[in-house]
Amino acid sequence: MIQQQELIPMEAGEYLKKLRLGRKLSLADVASAVFLDEKLLRDIEEDNAGHIALLYRNGYIQTYARYLKVPESEIPALLVQPQSKEPDLHNIFTEPPKRNSTEKWLRASSYVLASLLVGTLAWQFTHEAVRLSQSGSRLQDNGANTEEAQRSVTSVQQQEFNGPVNASIAPLGALHSRNQDGMDTAEQAWAAVSKPELLEGESRLQIMVSADSWIEINDADGKELEMDLLRGGSNREYQGKPPFRILFGRASAVRLSVDGETVDLSAFTQDDVAQLTWPQKLQAANMDSDGS
Repeated sequence: MIQQQELIPMEAGEYLKKLRLGRKLSLADVASAVFLDEKLLRDIEEDNAGHIALLYRNGYIQTYARYLKVPESEIPALLVQPQSKEPDLHNIFTEPPKRNSTEKWLRASSYVLASLLVGTLAWQFTHEAVRLSQSGSRLQDNGANTEEAQRSVTSVQQQEFNGPVNASIAPLGALHSRNQDGMDTAEQAWAAVSKPELLEGESRLQIMVSADSWIEINDADGKELEMDLLRGGSNREYQGKPPFRILFGRASAVRLSVDGETVDLSAFTQDDVAQLTWPQKLQAANMDSDGS
């Protein structure tokens, strides 16, 4: 090709077309082989590929030439050379822009205002913490509040407790005071509320559930102490007048004790359902009295 170019100048597209025809290949055959569009190859052969970017155009020519087995040393002569040199990059700004005095003043003012705001908030927080600490000390030293807390505990002990405590039953200043036995006032109050004193003739039931179980408990007066599904891990206490009518839906997961005495449920369990009246002796005594 080089010798031919020296004798008869030939365009790259015309040269590639001549090689293709010499090998008896159609544009469709070449396009299918090199995965290029047939129209694109025709534009290259007819030198009508000026609408394609130079970088991509040279890549297509190089792929086409290699498929036609043009020697690698001759491929650079087929590539299109750039017509003009791209302008060099240069810095537009010769020096960084200067900040005017107004911008500097606004920035300095913002720093000062932010510092004042942070300082004010810190002072208010510290002052409020000191005030609350002093108020707490005065409340703890107030003996009158201790007597009032003890009266509150006594009144709570006389009331029947059927639900959770939603608020403190003693004034704030008396929560840390202690009685003659060394028991904290709050501990006294919670003990009184969580375990109210038994009335005459009443008994206390303790139930521990290791898995979800259906529980039904009624006392001798017909009062419903429980009728619900207790979740596994629950510990409940009830008090009422015996004998109790009891039903456990999953007896194998329930542990029952009455007045601290564990009740064996195996004798009352069938198909993992326990149904009993406890204490048995008290039930028998009531039946005898009714029969007489």
